[in-house]
Amino acid sequence: MTPEVIRRRLGLLLVAALLASSCSPAGVRMGMAKGDGARLAYRAVGHGEPLVVIHDGPGGEKSIMYGGFDGLSETMRVVYYDQRGCGRSEPLTASQSCTIEDNVRDLEALRAYLHLDRFSIAAHGWGAVIAIEYARAHPERVEALVLVTPVSPYSPGLHLDGLIERLPPEGRDRVEAVMENPFSTMLETREQFVRAVLPMLFYNDRARREADLEDYKYSADVDARLSSELKSFDLYERLAGVETPTLVIAGRHDVLTPLAEQMAYVDGISTSRAVVFNDSAHFPFLEERRTFLSQVGGFISQGAVPPLAKGPASH
Repeated sequence: MTPEVIRRRLGLLLVAALLASSCSPAGVRMGMAKGDGARLAYRAVGHGEPLVVIHDGPGGEKSIMYGGFDGLSETMRVVYYDQRGCGRSEPLTASQSCTIEDNVRDLEALRAYLHLDRFSIAAHGWGAVIAIEYARAHPERVEALVLVTPVSPYSPGLHLDGLIERLPPEGRDRVEAVMENPFSTMLETREQFVRAVLPMLFYNDRARREADLEDYKYSADVDARLSSELKSFDLYERLAGVETPTLVIAGRHDVLTPLAEQMAYVDGISTSRAVVFNDSAHFPFLEERRTFLSQVGGFISQGAVPPLAKGPASH
């Protein structure tokens, strides 16, 4: 190999490294952590006060959160993890338990593994259940809670009839066709349903296109295991036990959880305030990213509930 060829290849490698660094924040650390009897994939980025991000589901995964939360890594250490059996975490065995309590214990085990003393939590969708149960069990560990388009506190399980009615007509037909397919197993139907609904959870078309939904990892098995427990789980009665400063970020156009039910967290948690994102549905951290980063960063850095209105936010 001639010196000229070597220089050319080194130049190409340098360009590739620069392009890679421009696409990802600096200081990314990834690994497998010990949960409570489960191995959890995690990703940590940035330096500063820790913020643990809990993804939606049940059965979802963490990577869809990066585009919205990585922007906080300039001033915080942002930690994402895949819940047990989800994403890149270790798959569950048939005999392995998967309950709400298991997920709460996993979060505590992750905290100990990463040597976090006190930290803030940002939870999306169903992740609010884990966040609230953890804050009630370990109030001394949690600095602040951010609940992003959280599930209904009255009945956090997915209710298909109400959801299908809120979908646009063309989406409704697509979902009903999935539900009526006689050749799919229960788990196959559940996965096809999620894949069909996911694009309709965006209000902003550009955000939906950039979210790369085809690579979204979803575990129908985890979803099925937790759904039966969630259907009879009354989260609202537990909200009064939360004393942590809490910010509720509501998406006005979210078809999964009507706005009034997202705002009910403010009535249940005495130390909470809410801000409504008027141009977002279920993913305000992707749809109104700049405003989202400003609100979350300001809230956590203040260390107390900021003076936000219990109604529409002005942008």
